Amino acid sequence: MPTPYTALLAQLEALADCELAGECLHIKAQLPHTLKSVDVERPTFGLVLHGSKRITRDHQTVHLKAGDVFLITGRCVVDAFNAPDADNGRYLTMTLHLCDEVLSAARILWAQPLRRDEARVVGLPIATLADSLHHWSQALHRGHYEQARVTLVQIVIWLCRQGYHSLLAPPPQRLADRIHALVAATPARPWQSRDMEDVLNLSGASLRRHLAAEGTSLSQVLLNARMGHALQLLSTTTLPVKTVAARVGYRSTQSFNRQFAARYQLHPADIGNQ
Repeated sequence: MPTPYTALLAQLEALADCELAGECLHIKAQLPHTLKSVDVERPTFGLVLHGSKRITRDHQTVHLKAGDVFLITGRCVVDAFNAPDADNGRYLTMTLHLCDEVLSAARILWAQPLRRDEARVVGLPIATLADSLHHWSQALHRGHYEQARVTLVQIVIWLCRQGYHSLLAPPPQRLADRIHALVAATPARPWQSRDMEDVLNLSGASLRRHLAAEGTSLSQVLLNARMGHALQLLSTTTLPVKTVAARVGYRSTQSFNRQFAARYQLHPADIGNQ
């Protein structure tokens, strides 16, 4: 049944075919599934277009239906349940990881003290942001990339006015994040410690010491980066699991399946897009 926002939801869904909307991911699924311990690396904004979603962080759970907006205000780990619509069998969510360019511009314009708070998961009715989402998506469809960025900055500032200050909190500078970014850019590369040592100009001992101080290890960062990229491919494309495994550096699909299932407590095929 049409709603006052049916046209807007269709406009946002059509961004899947818009070349300028590269940072906007359309997450699909044909089967209901739960993903455990998903790393959210940066502030993330999204909208459920078809089906329903449930996001849990610690003891906080947000239930979302088609047309609901969600906001994850900073780096955290969440569990996510995604379910297709009972009538049309589709699950589709648009997510946008807010980039450094947008967040930096919003910090400059905010120019006020930021209250220190933890990352939160928030559900918002689409009515609160309908006009802004319309202007943003319309700008992208028309090829006005700079106008779309300005609208995103305005959305971030509005959210801060609602009290979500952690959106603009500068993230701590971590060595693990630099390594994660390197691996995510070329996940199929057989990364070794010596590769990171050369790129980061660190000795092997220093590399291990810095990562240990951050509570992780090189092997764990490599695994998280590859599994995160695999999850994105499995959720946004119809690539076979074997192809996804190869694209993130696994020659053995069986080994990839084991690692993915251990990481997210879900078999790759259970997302249902393949």
